[in-house]
Amino acid sequence: MKKATKTQPPTSTVKLVRKANELVEARYKFDIWETRVFAKMLTMVKPGDADFQLYNIHVGDLLKDFNLEDHGYNYASVKQATKKLLTRVIEIERETPEGVKWYAMPLLVGAQGFKEPRDGNYISVQFHHELKPYLLELRERYLQYDIRNLWGLSSVYSVRMYELLKQYEKIGKRFFSLEDLRTKLAIEPSEYLKYNHFKDKVLLKAQGDLGHNTDIAFRMDEHKQGKRVTAITFFISANLAQSSKPLADKNRESATATEGPWLDQVKVWGITETTWHTLLADHGAEKVKNGIACTIDNLKKEKIKENVGGFFIKAVEQGWKSGDQAKREKVAEHQQKKADKRNQAIEEVRQLEEQLEELLSSRRAEANEIIKILTQADAFLAGEAVGKIVASRVVKQALEKQTGLKLEGLGMDEWRNNKPLREAVVRQIEVMYPVDFQDIQARFDGNIKTIRKRIDTLNAVVAKG
Repeated sequence: MKKATKTQPPTSTVKLVRKANELVEARYKFDIWETRVFAKMLTMVKPGDADFQLYNIHVGDLLKDFNLEDHGYNYASVKQATKKLLTRVIEIERETPEGVKWYAMPLLVGAQGFKEPRDGNYISVQFHHELKPYLLELRERYLQYDIRNLWGLSSVYSVRMYELLKQYEKIGKRFFSLEDLRTKLAIEPSEYLKYNHFKDKVLLKAQGDLGHNTDIAFRMDEHKQGKRVTAITFFISANLAQSSKPLADKNRESATATEGPWLDQVKVWGITETTWHTLLADHGAEKVKNGIACTIDNLKKEKIKENVGGFFIKAVEQGWKSGDQAKREKVAEHQQKKADKRNQAIEEVRQLEEQLEELLSSRRAEANEIIKILTQADAFLAGEAVGKIVASRVVKQALEKQTGLKLEGLGMDEWRNNKPLREAVVRQIEVMYPVDFQDIQARFDGNIKTIRKRIDTLNAVVAKG
């Protein structure tokens, strides 16, 4: 089994999940891997897309997006989840002039992948066209959030609660009857029959998950009829414990442990706690942290003569950074550009190799038809070609080195069943009958040569790193 290694968090990459409110409210039930594949697909839909594309979900990218460890069996998990999604139906309710109607639609139109992960560690999927109104060209009434908010959420109910409440974050509260909430969470009538069980396993679990991992938090107000809870109001607020720290830092300390040293530092410069929290809320923890580093750097260089607090506030508002940090980021940016260039080269090589194989396959098929006609006219043609190959010392040595075979004494069946030998015979017949193959050569060989040359150039880029 592949050794488990922790994936590196994509610290500077924001990947947004966008979906129409009707899709947020839709009824469906996924397991956690289906949820991750679905969310990953949503990040791949671009705001300006007019139609769905075939999305290649690379397992390594998905692990990074969810800050998961590579245990070596993740390809199987993604493959299984994708197959399950092919069977899922989403039910959406919509108001019409005739009343509220429900619409049931499939999620995916198809999927494909490799039988073995060593052959290609990605799976290709495509949304069903019925979902276009809920994912493409969204202008209003839609939910948008950073996929990194799903880090650490291993419960599908916590993910659903996050989306249902995130949708109402600006309003600040959301009311559900208990029955409606259970329906939206796709909880079966036979599950969590007792409210205390539902509260413990679903609601309190989600409350803890969102509080520790996402940009929102909530508290609950239960409504009762007699002793029975029949509805809940959720009061939603920005999660300062998380939004006041870089979201990309998944190994977060507690809010108090992180905030304490920072706040103690800026108080020396005359910054009040009110100003501190306002800066965090308006600009985020990363800019505040950078502003502190920039202020300290300029104090060391004796560039600040007075009003250190004013300098700090301006540094935060303007996004200033210390000299060392700016250098580090410049180096990191250069390295990232190199990595992006290398990854682009790898992807282009993959696409060109697919294109090359298609060309070679078409060329072989047409060449074989011509050879079939020629061998029908001359039953000894293949034997004659073999004789010319064996007679050429250079060609013979190259083939023997490639195949590990001694060519003298091989029967014609052995030549036909060995791919390198069979292709050598085809090439030799083309040399013997150039006129018959000149059309094929004109249509295929120039393109094949150009693609191979481009592949060699790109492989050099990849090797250089």
